[in-house]
Amino acid sequence: MADTHVVSALKDQRVKLATHIESLQADLRQAVIDLDHVEATLKQFDPDVNLGELGPRRVPQVLTDVHGDTGRVILDTLRTATAPLRTTTVCEAIMKARGLDTNDKALCRLMMKRTVANLKHWSKKRGLVRSMPGAGQEFVWELVR
Repeated sequence: MADTHVVSALKDQRVKLATHIESLQADLRQAVIDLDHVEATLKQFDPDVNLGELGPRRVPQVLTDVHGDTGRVILDTLRTATAPLRTTTVCEAIMKARGLDTNDKALCRLMMKRTVANLKHWSKKRGLVRSMPGAGQEFVWELVR
């Protein structure tokens, strides 16, 4: 049987979340109305303005990582490799596994930093991965067997 206090708490949480979602939707509706008003006013002052050129402001992408997903991709990638892999190769594998755009330069830089941090974690804290000097300043990585 279900615990009544657990069910009660979950119902309360559901009500809170549903109320919050409705509030956010109302805020979004108001923001769209405000944007329409600003665009109409802008058209009055500059009838030749192309609103499509203005476009939305670039919002940073939220890159949530379900606990351990990146580590699993790193280990699977290194496990299936026949030779040590460059950091960029491991980073590309992570981005492809997470469905991220590999052509976005800013996103690639961010993911490269995160990949290096993950590789260092698996190397120093866990001892499962080791690095060796590669071409130029880049390291190559392999599993410790």
